Amino acid sequence: MTSDWGAAYSDAMLETDYKQLAAKIDFATQVLQACLSELSSGPGDACERRRIEDALRTLDTVRRIELRASA
Repeated sequence: MTSDWGAAYSDAMLETDYKQLAAKIDFATQVLQACLSELSSGPGDACERRRIEDALRTLDTVRRIELRASA
């Protein structure tokens, strides 16, 4: 599952319909959190963990800025 998060993330980030944006962000967030829980804490997964954590922060920022602007 750890390799599948990119598609969910891209789908949310490229969504232009505000009515669908929240649901896509929610879905992507769930997928990314599941991927994080699957990763080990070993050094081999550190880079992937950072990428997923960065993506989660970006989704949170988009949620706060874009969804507040569309309200």
